[in-house]
Amino acid sequence: MDNLNNKDSNSNSNIHEVLMSNETQIIELFQSFLSNGGSPKVTSFKKHLDSLINSNIKPLCVRSGKAPDGDDWRSVLKALFGGRGKKWVQVSIDNIIPTLDQFDAEYYDTLKYREFIKTAGFAWIRFAGPRMDMNIQSAAFEVRTNGSKIDHPKQLHYIPVDKIEELTVTLNGTPHSLKLESNNTEVETETETEVVTETEVVTEVETETETETETETEVETETEADSEYTIEMLDEDFSDLYTDEELFNV
Repeated sequence: MDNLNNKDSNSNSNIHEVLMSNETQIIELFQSFLSNGGSPKVTSFKKHLDSLINSNIKPLCVRSGKAPDGDDWRSVLKALFGGRGKKWVQVSIDNIIPTLDQFDAEYYDTLKYREFIKTAGFAWIRFAGPRMDMNIQSAAFEVRTNGSKIDHPKQLHYIPVDKIEELTVTLNGTPHSLKLESNNTEVETETETEVVTETEVVTEVETETETETETETEVETETEADSEYTIEMLDEDFSDLYTDEELFNV
């Protein structure tokens, strides 16, 4: 029991010493503030403390978002992908496959996206924002497996900040405008169908033209035949008249 009482007494004594030390430090800080020309007012002293916190304490806090060199890496990252046409980037298929496998394990459908990137020879992802991934400063990118026009906030692919330049290339457009999400087989089939249709139309026109030409030729032939027949008949009639001496003699 005596040992317990001694421990409690020592603990209380330590706490009292810490409190006295804190009080002494704050009083000394206030005295220093006054010595440097500060106003002996609570509001003025609080402003002085806030200034000290911002200049000396805040940079030491992990949540400040400051990189070791003092740069705000989040703002730098946002500026890198800011502006029109900069959010879409391409990465290698090997780089994206582990993320797609993870999506499959979480029951997201990646089949069509895998087919599209296989055809294109690369994958495309859209910048979502700066993130901490496994305590590493990273850029998060949406992998829009169900269409580039649909937001996929839960399907993210992470690239460490120091690997972005090495692993990404600006897409210079959107997957939709570049027709990366189109099935080439369907496009080819549609093109062939259009060509066949145009050929059929041309053939029909040529057939109609030939038919009209044949009809015109037949009409011309019939007209010429009628004309020749009429002249022959007239010649024969005149010939009969000239040879009919009895008719002229009368």
